[in-house]
Amino acid sequence: MNTYSAAIIGYGRMARGHLNGYKEAGIPVVAAADISEEALGRFRGDTGTEQTYTDYRGMLDEVRPDLISIVTHDRLHCTMVVDAAERGVSGIICEKPMAMNLEEADRMLDACRGCGAKLTVSHQRYYMPQYAQARELIAEGAIGKIRSAEAYLLPSCIHTDGTHTIHMLLSLLGNPRVSHLLAQVDAHSGHVYYDHRVEDAGVAFIAFDNQVYAQLSWGLASREPRTSLSPVQNFRYHRFVICGDTGRLELDGDAPVGETPILRIVRGAAIEAVALSPRKGAITLEIEDLVRSVETNVPHPLDGQNGRDVLEVIMAIYESARRRCVIQFPLAVKDNPFLAMCETGEFPP
Repeated sequence: MNTYSAAIIGYGRMARGHLNGYKEAGIPVVAAADISEEALGRFRGDTGTEQTYTDYRGMLDEVRPDLISIVTHDRLHCTMVVDAAERGVSGIICEKPMAMNLEEADRMLDACRGCGAKLTVSHQRYYMPQYAQARELIAEGAIGKIRSAEAYLLPSCIHTDGTHTIHMLLSLLGNPRVSHLLAQVDAHSGHVYYDHRVEDAGVAFIAFDNQVYAQLSWGLASREPRTSLSPVQNFRYHRFVICGDTGRLELDGDAPVGETPILRIVRGAAIEAVALSPRKGAITLEIEDLVRSVETNVPHPLDGQNGRDVLEVIMAIYESARRRCVIQFPLAVKDNPFLAMCETGEFPP
């Protein structure tokens, strides 16, 4: 892997995770771009590398990296991915969420396919031990045939943060096709997050083509009054309950809280704790799969189409709230229904 070089666009908090991932994968990060000189100073201090740019296009033209991580605000993803693909970058990791709407997502996919670039959307939790082992247990039949699922997200925005939850829900269920959904959102506070309006909370009922269904709720856990839409509080980030015909799998998010095992199988009154096996860093594994995809043309588990599928569910949730009705798939609208409602005053500032 040391024949590749990488660069990073946007050197904020998450960028260090990408830097460490490349380092563990044996790939040198040779440059970074950011509009903040302070951020570029941190990059130089972290790496000893002097190639820094305030213009990311100039960096792409001069450095010509093989791989790029785009670790910027949501609104910037589309343009930056397209620019990277058109400038010959072989592998692109775009931070979540993929885009602001499906029109942007399709532009990104078209550009990458047209230029031969491999695009991944960084739902890196896919590689973390508890999530990977949960998928394996379900696929092996540890709880029998899947019947239904519940998912709970602590943050308030299903788009920027909940993209991880939607992705993981689909992944745990084996990526079934969505048939239809019904949803509602609360956006009373005028909350702004990563430079755009977001909701405060929401609920959704999602039905799949294989007759499995899921119920999802999110938000209102981090601000007063504490009216979280989850029945329990001892989890971090998000929580999943996958019900099968011989038991259920419970997965309590990113890290243990208290003494409860983070991953467990429940059959009646019996609770079986699942020991987690250590793995490489999640972003490291994402990068290694990206290199494999570049070299062999094998689809990446987190490829751009997978990211679009997740975004389609999110935009359908917003469209259901806008139209106040059940939304059938595939979703026809290409705008962001939530932001459109904010612009028309349905959700006042």
